[in-house]
Formats: sequence, C-alpha cells, structure tokens
Amino acid sequence: MLQVATDSANGPVLSEVDRLFATLDGASIPSESGEWHSRVQGIHADGPYIWLQLQRDEDDTQSAVLRLPRAITLDALLDALMTVLPSLHFGDDAPQIVKVPQFG
Repeated sequence: MLQVATDSANGPVLSEVDRLFATLDGASIPSESGEWHSRVQGIHADGPYIWLQLQRDEDDTQSAVLRLPRAITLDALLDALMTVLPSLHFGDDAPQIVKVPQFG
C-alpha cells in the first residue's frame, strides 16, 4: 500500500509513489529494438490502482499508461514492471494502456 511521507530520526521518508518515481524516471530499459530511457510523466493513485504514465526517452509523443496494483510491495511491483517494460509498444496515437499483473 502507498504511504504518506513522514519524518524519521534520519530525515524524511519517501512515500511509495516517490520511490516509484525515483526508481523509474530516467531508468534504462532494455528492449528488442535497443535500450530506451523512461521519463515519468505522471503518477496517480486511485482506489486499488496506481496509474503511471511513462514516455520513451525525450519524445513526449511516445508514451504508455500502466495500471499497477497497489496491494503489493514496491519490490514486487518493480519486478512486475521490469517484466512488462521491455515489451511496451510506443506509437504516435493515443498512449497504450497496459495492465501490469499482480505478483507476490
């Protein structure tokens, strides 16, 4: 589940959404057509899902929207994303919507 950022003895603690952003924004993603770099355009937590819009490299016409389950740990969520991201198709039309399966 997502958590609100709080302070600890060592300083602020990042929320799950902040950690997801920090992990994915600028990440190198291997794919069949070569490596690309993700840019997070937005993250929205809504009910049982997190909606994540990524763009490919610096081209804002190349984006995909991922529907992620909230009820799993961040590590399991990242594992699921890493199985899906290499196969994303980026087109010039409306963003592709990908339902990321729940693992863990």
